[in-house]
Formats: sequence, structure tokens, C-alpha cells
Amino acid sequence: MGFKRLFGIGDPDEAIEVDTQILGPVYPGAELRGEVLLRGGSRDAEVDTVYLRVLAQITRHDDELRDYEIEFCGARPYYFTLRKGEEKRLTFTERLSWETPVSEVGGRAVGVTLWVKTELSLRDGSRSAADNDLLHVSALPLHEAVLDAFAEEGYFCDSAHLVDSYIPETEQHRGFYETFVLTDRAPGGGRPEQLEVVFHTNPVGAMTYVRRAALDERDWDDKPPTRCFPAAHHEVGQADWGPRVRKVLEELVLIESL
Repeated sequence: MGFKRLFGIGDPDEAIEVDTQILGPVYPGAELRGEVLLRGGSRDAEVDTVYLRVLAQITRHDDELRDYEIEFCGARPYYFTLRKGEEKRLTFTERLSWETPVSEVGGRAVGVTLWVKTELSLRDGSRSAADNDLLHVSALPLHEAVLDAFAEEGYFCDSAHLVDSYIPETEQHRGFYETFVLTDRAPGGGRPEQLEVVFHTNPVGAMTYVRRAALDERDWDDKPPTRCFPAAHHEVGQADWGPRVRKVLEELVLIESL
């Protein structure tokens, strides 16, 4: 990523430089670990706090983009003096929510924008600044396994979107959900051309909701009806997801014919 100057805009020699590094792969429900490297400028600086915010960009109902804060943590140590020219290494650890959206499926970007915003403030409160770094969150093995089962039935994941809405009658902790858009590579037989697949994930597994895609609709109740099935983390590598996927596909075709 490289060091980036945050302070000392009027005098570059006074600048505090920062380099935020994420350590290891990142998954929903797992720990986000990393380091913030600081480099002092031409004079000592009294640092108050170094905070990190995990943000996602979503589109609201009015089509305006909104930055949604997913997680918030501080880098340690707090309250220290950064000496002239000194390099200091701070660490941070934060467990991500199981509802954290993913930006990669099978190592491929799906169009969801996530980033870490590193904020520094000085003790005198006179200056503060922030630095942004893209964050890559990989799909869980459970997500990958279920999406692979859809691929075996001809539906491949093209993209994902964050929807500013709630899933009814669920214990949802975020004001949005992620929907994966799957396209039928072998259309015909009255099947939907595109599907929306939503994983409501928790420590046990995920309830998987499937519906005909209606990307122009934002509110859950305004979209076509869903069919769903449960999937548990411990089933990965053991369960055959094919029957569950085929069952919901058959039910969606039946809905379309009514």
C-alpha cells in the first residue's frame, strides 16, 4: 500500500505518514487483523487515537450512494507521542459480523466496494485526517459450496449488490443485505433467466433465499416471492447441495407458471 501523508499539508516536512496493512485473508465472522505503521515528521506529535472503520458503499432507495459503517475498532496503543522521524507499529483486531458482505467469490471480484478508513487525531484536537484502503472479503466456504451447486444447475454468479432493505422476520443486525445475481447459462424450460440469492448467515450456517431477479426493486416485499433452504457450516464437504438447489428451482418455475 505504501505510506501516505495525513498531516502537515501546509508544511510537507511536518507530515505524519501512515500505512495500514491487513494481515491474512478476511472472511465474514472471522477476525480482521492488521497493523498501522506510522512515521513521524519533522517535529514531535501527540497522537490521541488511531481508529479504523470498515465501510461499505450501498445505494439507497433514492439512488444516492451511502457509506455504511460495518465495524469500528481502535489500534493499540492509545495516547502516545510520535517522535520526530520515528516509525511506530500499532496493531488492531476486530471480529467481523457474520453479516459482513463479501467482495470476492472464487477469488473474483463481484462488484461490492468495501474499504478500511484509518483515522488519526492529535491530542490537541486541532487536526485530524483519514486514509482509505480497499478491503477484500472472501466468500465463506459455505457460500462457495452453495453457489457451486447452482453453477452445476446452470446458474453462475455474475455480480453482487448491497440492498438498502431488511429481510422480514429475521434477526438482522445490519440495515442492508447482500444479494448475489446468478445468470442462467442454459436458458429454456421456463426457468428464470436470472436469480437473486441471499445468504442470511450466522454462526451455525445460513438461510439461503432464492427468487427470480428483480434488480430494479429495492424493498424485499416488492420483489418476487422467495423460496429458501437452510445450510450449515459443518455440512461443507459432506452434504450434497444439489437436491436442495433443484427443489427451489422447481418451486420457482411453478410460481412463474401460476
